[in-house]
Amino acid sequence: MSFLKSLLSYAWPVTEWKGQGKYGPLNLVWEQGQLVVNSGHANQSYGNLHAIWQQCLDDQHVAGRSPRSILILGFGAGSVASILRREMGIKAPITGVDGDPEMLRLARERFKVGRFQDLDLVLSDALAFAENHHRRHDLVVVDLCHELDLAPGVDGGPFIAALRNCTAAGGLLCFNTIVYSETSRQRSQRVSSLLRHYFDECNEHLYQGINRVLTATWTTH
Repeated sequence: MSFLKSLLSYAWPVTEWKGQGKYGPLNLVWEQGQLVVNSGHANQSYGNLHAIWQQCLDDQHVAGRSPRSILILGFGAGSVASILRREMGIKAPITGVDGDPEMLRLARERFKVGRFQDLDLVLSDALAFAENHHRRHDLVVVDLCHELDLAPGVDGGPFIAALRNCTAAGGLLCFNTIVYSETSRQRSQRVSSLLRHYFDECNEHLYQGINRVLTATWTTH
């Protein structure tokens, strides 16, 4: 049945499951032969967002950086972890944090992320986790949106300061924002300004028109 749905999805999207997540509706949908997770108005894992992270992580030469420890805030159904493990062959331990138990269930049951070795999944609010986390990672990926908008608090000083403390010296932070309105542009710019305050370097990268991924690094002085 899944094979048939996969084939049909090249003609039109085929919905397999609808449910309610902590932050809104979740839909498992076959699109172009791939099973993806969508919310009401946005892709959450393995669709357009997967392509964005593929391009971003490749542009940042993440495989060549050989990270020794990875933190993903906004793990979703495991799209970024899949890119790092299956596509880039990176074996570093990954800590994945998500506040939605339904999303983590989909990650485990439908996308089989348990097959990835050295993956620790944490059910937690990402902001609270970051502010109480006492380890530093060579790669930190932040993808915390409710539909098309940044989650509350992720464009605030306390969270950005916490991200600085979660990122190792010489490490890389990748922070996804979405710009589709004046309000969302202002919030993305606020994140950019705060990153420039707490990190030594911050750059902006535009993908698929509205996704602005901010990358930041710091070094010891």
